[in-house]
Amino acid sequence: MKVLFIVNPVSGTKSLQKSIPSFIRELDSICGLQELVLYKTRHNNDAKEKAASLKKNQFDLVVAVGGDGTVNEVVSGLLESQSDIPLAIIPAGTVNDFGKYLKLPTQPREFAQMIADKQIEPVDIGVINNRTFINVISGGMFSDIGFQVSKEEKNTLGPLAYYLNGLKSLNEEINTQIHLKVTTENESFEEDACLFLLTNSSFVGGFQDITPLASVQDGLLDLMIIKKTDILDLISIFKDYSLFFHNHLDHPSIRYIQAKQFLIESDNDIIYDIDGEKGTSFPINVVCKKHAIRMYVKRKEEL
Repeated sequence: MKVLFIVNPVSGTKSLQKSIPSFIRELDSICGLQELVLYKTRHNNDAKEKAASLKKNQFDLVVAVGGDGTVNEVVSGLLESQSDIPLAIIPAGTVNDFGKYLKLPTQPREFAQMIADKQIEPVDIGVINNRTFINVISGGMFSDIGFQVSKEEKNTLGPLAYYLNGLKSLNEEINTQIHLKVTTENESFEEDACLFLLTNSSFVGGFQDITPLASVQDGLLDLMIIKKTDILDLISIFKDYSLFFHNHLDHPSIRYIQAKQFLIESDNDIIYDIDGEKGTSFPINVVCKKHAIRMYVKRKEEL
């Protein structure tokens, strides 16, 4: 195999990056490496530019090592390159929502075996205002927490850093209000909201099944809006771990729809999150690009 590793050396707690030699040894042992290129990023968009430079058949596999932001860059570059090289992910970020959704292995031998099994699936990608996203766009309450957490806090505390910073600004966050106008290929409506999530997978912020109907192979994106409400209603949405049992979709303060394309407009000038990166301009025009990329996966059931 001819393999390119694109590694973000400062993503997450950096512990997994230290294991890269072990991943390479296992991959060579199980699959046989004809050529290996190890590329380490230094700046934003390095991963995208490297992936975008690839030609058809230049490599048999691209391995992205990092968090959702790094994977986003690699996917963007691969789409731009039109090389059709399949992607594998070693989740090495702070939260790794997309990797958790796909149940990707983080141990060298399991990863190498996944590659040897050649279970390659077509995966949907979202395109927002000509940028790609792999997992989620979020706006409103708590959606800018990721930009308030320092690299030092992420490296030391991991996901706990997000939760602690969220608690610090709780009083301010619960008063967040956004007026949204949403248009899809099927409907149009307006809603006063405190939070919206537009997702490709169902794993967001370390929580499973936030958008429980989401699939990365159905050609649809899932929009969940938490309507403008008071603190007691917010608590009732999340109490009793209802997020893990899909009951939150029946809550009167939740609006949930699926569509191929979304136009989201807002009267508010807010910062929103695109796979961990800042997005700052409305309207948000989002399209689901069905089966846009080929990806190695471990499980064989529908994604």
